[in-house]
Amino acid sequence: MSLTRKQINALFLAETKLLARNSTVAATALIVPVVMAVFMTLFSQDNLGPLGWALPVALQILLIIGMTVYISTALALTARREDLYLKRLRSGEAGDSTIIIGISSPLVVLGLLQCVLAVGIVWALGPASPRNVLVLLLTVVLGVVMAATLGFATTGLVSSPQQADMAGMPFFLFLLATGIWGATNGAAGPSAEQLWTPGGAIVDLMRIAYDPTGSFAGQLADSVPGLLVLSAWAVVGAMAARRFFRWDRRVG
Repeated sequence: MSLTRKQINALFLAETKLLARNSTVAATALIVPVVMAVFMTLFSQDNLGPLGWALPVALQILLIIGMTVYISTALALTARREDLYLKRLRSGEAGDSTIIIGISSPLVVLGLLQCVLAVGIVWALGPASPRNVLVLLLTVVLGVVMAATLGFATTGLVSSPQQADMAGMPFFLFLLATGIWGATNGAAGPSAEQLWTPGGAIVDLMRIAYDPTGSFAGQLADSVPGLLVLSAWAVVGAMAARRFFRWDRRVG
């Protein structure tokens, strides 16, 4: 095993232990996605619109990547920076990318697991199985990557975890609002303007993934615009993180 991989694993384990020791975070990580998935599934049984199960699944994914990945990443990195933990790590052998990956990976993994759990609950209780699992998985992975990079960028704009929590709310609400907006066209899918938003892209991709008609290859082709939109948002987040991320305490 390479030195870099060992360093990432060590940071991953250390951050995971810190998360597990926080009973509130641990309980929220396990209970919230389960309760949310059960509630949305039971509520949706008799209230499915033209998008069918795609909408409640999309909303769950948006909530998870917004809360668990985006806001939590901004909070965690801000807290580690303000107590000079990042600065101390940077003075060691680990490179910058190794430190960032190691510290953020527990939240990224947690977000991925929560999305899988939410989809599984809908699958079991709905029952609603995705027609195209590959499209669903690509959507979840790109959504998590997008949220993580934007979380990195957000932490550079704030001076405390409390500020990070507040600063993260606009984009979190933007995610949900654009998801709801993207669903207004029903089974026809989001318009071009709606598709360029992260929420609209995820709603469209879930519409494709849960569409019982069409071929596998055709659905993959139809999913390309939405996947490109999520990739573009992830690139924007990465560029913003490179511009705003700080290793030392932020004054003011």
